[in-house]
Amino acid sequence: MMSESHAGQLESTFSDDDRSFRWSDCLSLNGLTFALSVIGLGISGYLTYTHYDESALVCTAGGGCHTVQQSEYATIGPIPIAILGVGMFLVLMGLALVRIMRWEIISADAATMAAWGLTLSALFYYAYLVYVELFVLEAICQWCVGTTVITIAIFAIESLQLREAMAITDEDLID
Repeated sequence: MMSESHAGQLESTFSDDDRSFRWSDCLSLNGLTFALSVIGLGISGYLTYTHYDESALVCTAGGGCHTVQQSEYATIGPIPIAILGVGMFLVLMGLALVRIMRWEIISADAATMAAWGLTLSALFYYAYLVYVELFVLEAICQWCVGTTVITIAIFAIESLQLREAMAITDEDLID
């Protein structure tokens, strides 16, 4: 438990101006994007690791993970596509952190637009990969589905934030 004097130090360290950090920001949509990105990074990192050590791959749903991970679709040249997920989730974590900490590296609106665009493009690629899993390989990788679901959730969050950043109201959508 935090003492009152320590809590007072935290409050005095961060002023109330618009660019200051607030602990409540960690519980915001940006905090949720950050948390989901950490989970996505963990899964993508695990899939990257298992690309190089297939014995480490754990698949509980019918062995589809092994089929998908060993397929020609699991790499782009010599590079496992899971590394793309690692990169994407690292960038999303950074963009969320910029907004949470109110760093002036880029504007919060620009960070939101970048996160939205990144997740949108990732969803197009995931759609292709899901097609390959279902209709070409006829195998489903539960870990891949996990990153897809996480990315869909982040896209939904970023869509809400983009709507707010662009000041789009319900009336604008109806007109």
